[in-house]
Amino acid sequence: MIEVMDKKEIQLLRALVERLSKNEADEIVRCGQNGALSKDEIEGAINDYPGVIVPPPDEAYDNIVEYDIYDISSGARKVEFDLWYDGEESDLTLLVDISRSCNGDYVIRIDDIHVL
Repeated sequence: MIEVMDKKEIQLLRALVERLSKNEADEIVRCGQNGALSKDEIEGAINDYPGVIVPPPDEAYDNIVEYDIYDISSGARKVEFDLWYDGEESDLTLLVDISRSCNGDYVIRIDDIHVL
C-alpha cells in the first residue's frame, strides 16, 4: 500500500463523499464520477443502507486505504473509504479509482459501493 495520499487526491475524495452525503447523484453523474454505476445504483446503495448518511469527521480521512498504483502512466490506484451513517463509521465502503488525466488533473470515479 502507498503510505500517504496526495492532498489533491484527498480533496477529490472528500468532495465526492460530500456529494454522496447530500444525495447529489445527479451531480456525480454529470461530472463523470459515477464510473460504471448509474444514478439509480448510486442512490440505491446509499439509501438502502440503514440510517442516514452524514459527512465524516476530518480525522476519518486518516483511515483511507489506498492500493498500489496499477497503471504507471496515469498513476491509477484503487482507494477504499468507509462511509459514515448516523454519526458513526459504517461498513458501507466506497471504492474509487483515482488517476491523472492526460492534462495532469486528478480524476475520481466510483468503482463500487458495497458492504465489507
